[in-house]
Amino acid sequence: MVADTDPLIRRRWLGAELRKLRESKGIKSAEAAALLMVSQPKISLLENGHRRINPRDVRDLCRIYGVQDQQVIDALMCEASESCPAGAPR
Repeated sequence: MVADTDPLIRRRWLGAELRKLRESKGIKSAEAAALLMVSQPKISLLENGHRRINPRDVRDLCRIYGVQDQQVIDALMCEASESCPAGAPR
């Protein structure tokens, strides 16, 4: 997945993955924002890598998007923590 340790690259990768999950479920960013109880611009900033995303938001977005695979959730949360060890499953 993401091998680079540059935080911006990691945030952009994570945001793109979250956008793919959202779009695969046919959920609009405004709907995701309402369900997460945040503004729509926050969702956009997260998905574009312009804002750091915390593991709790990743967990909650995965729940909203219906992600069932715990390994996927854990890998995304690890990326969000920005302290994911090199070689960790992503």
